[in-house]
Amino acid sequence: MQGKHEQFKEILKRVLSDPARERIYSIDLVSRRWEDVVGTHLARRSEPEALLNGVLTVRVTEAEWGKMIYRVQDRIVPALNNALGGVVVKRINFTKRRRLEFQVNVSQKVLPKTSKPSPPPDVLIAAANHIQDGELREVVLKSATRYLRAQREHGGQ
Repeated sequence: MQGKHEQFKEILKRVLSDPARERIYSIDLVSRRWEDVVGTHLARRSEPEALLNGVLTVRVTEAEWGKMIYRVQDRIVPALNNALGGVVVKRINFTKRRRLEFQVNVSQKVLPKTSKPSPPPDVLIAAANHIQDGELREVVLKSATRYLRAQREHGGQ
């Protein structure tokens, strides 16, 4: 049986282009480590949105939080890369949004907001059905759907 990461890579390989696949995989890894690196207080007000060519874009609800992240990125970037086991992030930018896609509750678990995101495309669902591990299948669907939505919103590839 394959490991979760290998299954994840295989499903993304079938459905997405190489650049899109690497962006999703990288942003998912960064998102999983974000709260550990920046702490709960800052994680409640920010979240990784995109990672492209080493530039991490962080979504914030208030510009002041983004400015603070920008000012302390010389501490955040090395800590993130250390947590990720390699140089993935080179610098950080921020973007202000009305709300975060995820929020951190008191027990420090990341929970989706109550507003329901758009469902994943049928082709993605069909491809993900081949992943036997239900938890991994959910991560793939959420990550890929999030990437595709951001791509549409920003007029990307």
